[in-house]
Formats: sequence, C-alpha cells, structure tokens
Amino acid sequence: MGIIFGGANSEHEVSCASAMHVLANLDTDLFVGVPLGIDRSGGWHRLASVDDLEGAGEGTRFPDLDGIDVVFPVLHGRFGEDGTVQGLLELAGVPYVGCGVLASALAMDKKLAQRLLEASGVPTIPTHSVTAATADEAPTLAADLGYPLFVKPNRSGSSVGVSQVASPAELDAAIALALEHDTTALIQKAVEGDEVDLGVLQLVNGDLTVGAPLRVVKKGHSAFFDYASKYTEGAVELEVPARIPEEITERLVALARLAFTTLSCDGLARVDFFVGRDGTITLNEVNTLPGLTALSHYPRMWPPVGISYTELLTKLIDRAGVAA
Repeated sequence: MGIIFGGANSEHEVSCASAMHVLANLDTDLFVGVPLGIDRSGGWHRLASVDDLEGAGEGTRFPDLDGIDVVFPVLHGRFGEDGTVQGLLELAGVPYVGCGVLASALAMDKKLAQRLLEASGVPTIPTHSVTAATADEAPTLAADLGYPLFVKPNRSGSSVGVSQVASPAELDAAIALALEHDTTALIQKAVEGDEVDLGVLQLVNGDLTVGAPLRVVKKGHSAFFDYASKYTEGAVELEVPARIPEEITERLVALARLAFTTLSCDGLARVDFFVGRDGTITLNEVNTLPGLTALSHYPRMWPPVGISYTELLTKLIDRAGVAA
C-alpha cells in the first residue's frame, strides 16, 4: 500500500508528520506501507521511510506505483487535497483512500463549497472575496461585514495565510498575506463561539458514522486557532467528547452528514463548526484529508466511540477498495 506524503505546498511538514503516524499505526498483519514522497518542487520519490524524503535528490515527474494495490494520500493543501493527485490516481487505475476528484476540488475551494452548502441548508459564515485585481474593493466589503473579521486564502489549510483583522488599518496587510498563498482572498465575519469539529467515516457498505464531537479550548496568548496552536504541544486543550448539550450534538451530527453528502465526499472528512453561546451553529469548513498527526483532531474523535487509530486506518483502506 502506497502512502503519498509531502507536497509542493505550505503544508509539507504537516503531511510528513501525518504520514509518519499513519505508517506507525497501520495493521502490519494486513498492510505493507510503501512511502511515496513528493518533494517541495513536486518531484516524486519511492522511499524506505518518510525521513528519507529530505535530501533525496531530484525526483521523477510521476510516481512509481509498481506493486501498489491501493494508495493512502496523506496530503494536505493544494496539489494533494484539491483533487490533483486523486485525478492522477484515477488515470493510473489505482484505488485510493478518501474523496474523489470532484469532492476534493469542491471542499478545497472554500468559496464554491460555501455556495453549495448554503443551498443545501447548511449555515455558513458571511463572506466576501477579492483577487489581486479587485483588492481595492476590500475596504468596502469589509465594512459591509463589520469588524473584527478574518482574512484567509480561498484554497489553503492549517490556518496558513490567515489573519485576524480588528480594524481597517490591518486590512491591506492581511489581504496581501492571503494572496501570497492563493489567487483569491476571503474576507469573513468573525463568528463568536467555540470551535466544535466532527469526523465523518464512511464504512465499506457506504453507511456514514460520526465520531465524538471535539471542542477546541484555546490556551496561551494565541488570538485564534492558528498554525502554531494547531501543531504545538499544549497550545490548546482538545475536549473529546465535547461537553455540549445533547440537542446541539444531534444537530451537529445531522449537519456534518449533510455537508459530507452535499459535497459528494467519500471515505472521510472532518467538518468544523462554530457553536455560539445561544446554540447558533455555523459551519466553518470541510476538510477532505484532515491531519493525522499525534496532535490532529480526526484521530482523536474515534477512540471514545470504540474505534482505535489502527482500526480507523483499516476501515478507510477497506472502503477505498470497495469504492474504486
């Protein structure tokens, strides 16, 4: 089984960490993991270990898939989570874990995904967008939403390129940063409430199951749940299961399932929400290849419902074989 990791994007390190944990938790009685690394320039390498990617030299234009019967793309961000690698595997005729080309591309494009989710009745964050050509419209659009707000790249993850903006004086720099990571920058109204995430797992027979809800409890001085908070030990507390009212949990589960099916997801997804003090629920985003590191949310949602990390990986790989 091939484990694709790395990638020519800003989430390269996170992907490498995820791949290490996937390989460490595979059921070795069932699977032999073969690391397939993508270096920072986009070159492919068939390796003995994840650590071998650094300093591996010039890679090939396409992966060596000889003897690989199924692939687990442990990739985050553009050129991996966005349908590009999924399309390559489709052309190669190799089954793979997770969402297909369409769902991957839709979920990665936050602006487009939001339109589809809203049409299905999923509440989303009030949002405007600008490009480099329309950046001069940002002050007017931001004033329409009201401060504070967030500015983020349309197609990015792990909070890379995201800024919290408290006043008009901070807006230009935030837009410029977001546009360094994508051609479109989103301007979003700040939503008050706790971040509560749910993991969706699709079983071999196609049924959907949802893991225990996870609430992010911020610690320290971070203004929001940024990249450093996500990947620094002790920066946040993850409350699993989240201590929230049962009726809120039931509504979150229903919305997570609806978001999964609306975007035509397959295999797995992590659906992130904000829950206000008054019980108002707002969807933040859908992640089709969520982090799988020791600090990541998705693997932590399953032990409380009786599914270990190793069992989770086995279920995902089994689903890939059936969905091919």
